[in-house]
Amino acid sequence: MAGYTVRSLAMAGGIIGVAALAAYFGVAHIGEPDQGGGSIAGQVQIAPHLADQVKPTDVLFVIVRRPTGPPRPIAAKRFDGPKFPVQFDITNEDVMVKGSELKGMVDVIARLDRDGQAGQPQPGDMEGRYAKNPTLPGGRDLTITIDKVY
Repeated sequence: MAGYTVRSLAMAGGIIGVAALAAYFGVAHIGEPDQGGGSIAGQVQIAPHLADQVKPTDVLFVIVRRPTGPPRPIAAKRFDGPKFPVQFDITNEDVMVKGSELKGMVDVIARLDRDGQAGQPQPGDMEGRYAKNPTLPGGRDLTITIDKVY
């Protein structure tokens, strides 16, 4: 009898592992109707000790990318001369590769960029990350606090 219990637990663990991988890569809900996925919304704020360093020429990028793999964004939105807090809504319309979708586990990052050029952060740029990264698309009330200076 104990043999059946061990095998049952092993099988259940395997099923849970496969489900976790499917959710991570965004294939868990294929064929189901859209349930708010395909978009991520919230606000970006700046830490009080950095607020006086914001310049009118700064550009805010809200970036969505995979938590592992290359740092290439899946989607991004640009805000010139931001006034904090900044509300954002990133949808499938903002994806970088046509035909791609916001699905699977993602990291959401906000970067205040001094030169307005997308790419790797440069000295003086500031950044913040969603505290609950990685997350799934569909979130509507994410808060990102910019609190790091490069």
